[in-house]
Amino acid sequence: MFGTPTAVETGSVTVHADDPNDPTNAADKTFSLEIRLPASTPGRDRVLYAADATVIKGTWSLVDDSTAAGGRRIANPNASAAKVPAALASPANYFELTFRADAGIPYHLWMRGKAENNYWGNDSVYVQFSGSVDVTGAPIHRIGSAMSTTLSIEEASNAGLSGWGWADDAYGGFAGPIYFETTGTQTIRVQVREDGLSIDQIVLGGATYLAAAPGAARNDTTILERTGGTSRTVVLYTADAAVKGTWSLVADPTAAGGHLVANPDAGAAKLAAPLASPQNYFELKFAAEAGVGYHLWMRGKAARNLWSNDSVYVQFSGSVDVSGLPTNRIGSTAAAPVSIEEATGAGLSEWGWADNSYGGLAAPIYFASTGTQTIRVQVREDGVSLDQIVLSADRYLTVSPGASKNDSTIVMR
Repeated sequence: MFGTPTAVETGSVTVHADDPNDPTNAADKTFSLEIRLPASTPGRDRVLYAADATVIKGTWSLVDDSTAAGGRRIANPNASAAKVPAALASPANYFELTFRADAGIPYHLWMRGKAENNYWGNDSVYVQFSGSVDVTGAPIHRIGSAMSTTLSIEEASNAGLSGWGWADDAYGGFAGPIYFETTGTQTIRVQVREDGLSIDQIVLGGATYLAAAPGAARNDTTILERTGGTSRTVVLYTADAAVKGTWSLVADPTAAGGHLVANPDAGAAKLAAPLASPQNYFELKFAAEAGVGYHLWMRGKAARNLWSNDSVYVQFSGSVDVSGLPTNRIGSTAAAPVSIEEATGAGLSEWGWADNSYGGLAAPIYFASTGTQTIRVQVREDGVSLDQIVLSADRYLTVSPGASKNDSTIVMR
């Protein structure tokens, strides 16, 4: 027998032995059997980033924050509203995330949050789930009910608050576990209890964090690797591109997917502006969400590491600015230029990552509707090769996927 246990069970097993040369020489023996969970099952820790929230309603909103997981926190600003006395069955102000859980497995709920002005009146929320049960299997803390568990970032009365801190759903103690009725996708809903709170990470610990907090109760800097939720990072390999004109796919063992897309250096003059109907371009399709800010990154290399071989124009089928106005659209003469050299005099050396800001950090790109989008990359200067394009609303929102020179990063899709 082999496999990994997912629940504690008892039973029996009967072993039969016989002598093939003497049928009368046989015996059976029954043994009691107890199946236990492995001592350590790291895969049962679920780490969610608030930046990946699938539903955000009312006063909650995403805020850029370089200290937060994924570069963003979800915040409910302090309006000095009265504390909500109990969870609501149909709240106006909440956010939700999805994750996978196993039935019958105990999970410990942890959140990392910070209270505005480090004030205890800004530090708590109500938490509900779609399929939570207690140890007996009875429903508890269910979405759509007035039942919830309460989580306060301050560890206990007069413990104090300072910056980010981890807490569970016991005030002044250690919370009991949460179970789930079925194995599969679950939803967590976080409602307002007190305004003025920001959250960046939620952990359902089934192993490493079942009996220990992921970080400190105050002044915490812990960023866990995401193991649940839905990432808002789009990773494209140019090996999958539809190419036109002077662009072509070239085998390259250092490139993502084993191919790069190249526009060979023919000494052509730099194009002063993008074209509405270009002859030389390539395109890729991807899925994006409306109203979400994405940061554009490209990995490229310039022929002979020359600065005159390092830039392209980038357009999209449905891109808009932060106010919702069309910008850098396919079929227009507007585009976002991307130069692999980071800034004047920075130099080039083989593969390097760059965004659409020369010498700074670019503003995010938005999309008018949720669904399939097209990115078009036009020639600006010939002699550039590209292998990866990243559009990130979380992990790479404020940080590059790799180095600007001599990079070897292959971002997993």
